[in-house]
Amino acid sequence: MANKNPDDIAAVALLGLGEAGTAIARGLAENWRGDDVSRRILSVDIAQSDNVRGPAISDRAHEIGVEIESRYTEALQSAEIVFSVVTGVEARNAAEAAKPILRPGTIYLDVNTLTGKQTADIASTMEEAGIDYVDIAAMGGFSTYGYKAPFVLSGPAAERAAAWMRPLGFDVSVMSDRAGDASAVKIIRSIMVKGLEALGVECLVAAHRAGLTDEVLACFSDIDDRTFAGMVTSLTASHTNHAKRRMEEVDKVMENLAELGMEPIMSTATRRSHARTVDAEIAFADGVNPSFEDAVNLLSQKVVKGLPT
Repeated sequence: MANKNPDDIAAVALLGLGEAGTAIARGLAENWRGDDVSRRILSVDIAQSDNVRGPAISDRAHEIGVEIESRYTEALQSAEIVFSVVTGVEARNAAEAAKPILRPGTIYLDVNTLTGKQTADIASTMEEAGIDYVDIAAMGGFSTYGYKAPFVLSGPAAERAAAWMRPLGFDVSVMSDRAGDASAVKIIRSIMVKGLEALGVECLVAAHRAGLTDEVLACFSDIDDRTFAGMVTSLTASHTNHAKRRMEEVDKVMENLAELGMEPIMSTATRRSHARTVDAEIAFADGVNPSFEDAVNLLSQKVVKGLPT
């Protein structure tokens, strides 16, 4: 596709027709293929041969008008753009299976959740085969947004991919020309988001048992005033001076959870994190909080250690 008009793309393939693949397929069927019978949507989903999941996958493909196979075949040679929407565990296997079949110049859009290094490694092997690899991080759920889930792209071919996707209604932004950057941002973001999910379970079950769910939710309104990013950076900067006081408050949190008959899984981890900072003795004598940048640098150097050897 390097020198090809985006309007001339005749075949798009999806590796995987699960939730993400189905959402993208629907978007392509509506906004790219439309009534143009010369445009084909192909798919490979190895689960199609599964006795349990296979029939549902086949039904979805038939409904959308997707030509589907249960294995990687020469049919993929006709695809000029490929979306890989399997799972993070299967992402490399999918790339390796497709690589010898795809033609050089094919744009390969990897939407799977991987670490930055894992993505960069796959990108290297695909680019050696002449395939234009694009790292895509989905920053929202397909069940909520459908094919319009916010996509962040990185890699040398990211701008060309974005130029094809935008007119079709995809919500895309380009981060950089280095494959792995988009995935790295998403997986680091997941530290926060998945941690919040677990904290939400612990906090709101406690609130429910105390009969105070609405009241607890209402007391988060101050976060709305300073934005979530503002809250996180503020807490990180002030953590250097206030870890001890906050650790002692977490002790009371754990006592409260025990009174409610709950195991304090997340709160125990929180206490360990705060205790680590207390033990590092990095609090400033004048009690003035450092800037966010200085705090992160100090925490990285003095508190957050590497893996044990």
